[in-house]
Amino acid sequence: MQKRLILVGGGHSHALVLTYWGQKPLSTVDLTLVSDVRETPYSGMLPGHVAEFYSHAESHIDLGPLAAFAGARFIHDRAISVNAERNLLICENQGEIAFDYLSLDIGSTPYLGGIQGSEYGIVAKPVAQFLQKWQTLLDQIQSQSPKTLTVAIAGGGAGGVELAFNVQARLQRQFPDLSLTLQLWQRGDQLLPNHNDWARQKVMALFTERHIQVFLNQTVTAIAPDLGPDNFPRYQLHTADGTTQRVNAVFLLTQASAPDWLRRSVLRNDEQGFLLVDATLKSLSHPHIFAAGDIATIQPKPCPKAGVFAVRQGRPLFENLQRILTDQVPRPLTLPDRYLSLIGTGDRKAIALWGSWGSYGRSWWWLKDWIDRRFMKRLSK
Repeated sequence: MQKRLILVGGGHSHALVLTYWGQKPLSTVDLTLVSDVRETPYSGMLPGHVAEFYSHAESHIDLGPLAAFAGARFIHDRAISVNAERNLLICENQGEIAFDYLSLDIGSTPYLGGIQGSEYGIVAKPVAQFLQKWQTLLDQIQSQSPKTLTVAIAGGGAGGVELAFNVQARLQRQFPDLSLTLQLWQRGDQLLPNHNDWARQKVMALFTERHIQVFLNQTVTAIAPDLGPDNFPRYQLHTADGTTQRVNAVFLLTQASAPDWLRRSVLRNDEQGFLLVDATLKSLSHPHIFAAGDIATIQPKPCPKAGVFAVRQGRPLFENLQRILTDQVPRPLTLPDRYLSLIGTGDRKAIALWGSWGSYGRSWWWLKDWIDRRFMKRLSK
């Protein structure tokens, strides 16, 4: 009898699992991919897509052909619950799907619980909705031709910083006559809290040069509509200390969190709702369930919620899934203490970071572009 393995989510790790599976399939396994999107974005290229350096096709992974290459059944549906005791995945339309083994790679979403009126913001994830709202904003500017525009970004991590560079670059290039004000709001006392001092100083210098305003120790608490007589979008942005700013758009890249359905499950999670796994990517509470990418917190040594780690977890996840399905013992993966981080600055240049070292220039953009295109080429089926 075939064993049933369900991959939930089409993130970077699962995309690689499907690629490796197509090269080395197991005839004893019934493989299924469940994803609420048919095309999943590649995080490395998404800021460049915002800046219009990459097309939609270049920056998105087509899961249909990839699943077919792996010999997997593809179910286009949204997972809404998991019954880990009865081995059932519950989907929005498909209902209950039975499994013997389950793997989760569903990414994270910005935590919006502390922001009243977050529905008025442009939330970074799900990416399809983010890109739709971004395009709506571009269309409104094109059709209504405002003389001034103020854009706020809430979140000063690497994602918020890179988005600030690329949003500004796109708007200035597409609307050269527009008087643009771009603001970045960060709840902590420094940008890029997971990177080194050189990176923070370099980003602040570039922001100053490009007239991007930075507000530190400012937690966004509310967004309220403030529609003007011309019907062009206007909002009031409120912060915890009582500050109010009038803006035309608010991008939300706040602290990452897990979906509510995973929080409510019996699976052992951390405080943010992410699934706790060991170094083999196996659930600490349910050893027949695996997780990788942002949705997983590896114990005892968690790694940052960054795409580079999701990519690195792809092959170990594939190998450990095949091991457990063939009654072998999964092996722990080894992740480096230091990793190369490349942050595009919207001008075909990039900041390169490695531990305490940093550099900036056009050659790092070329390297980033080469890495990203090579990754996407591996997944083209």
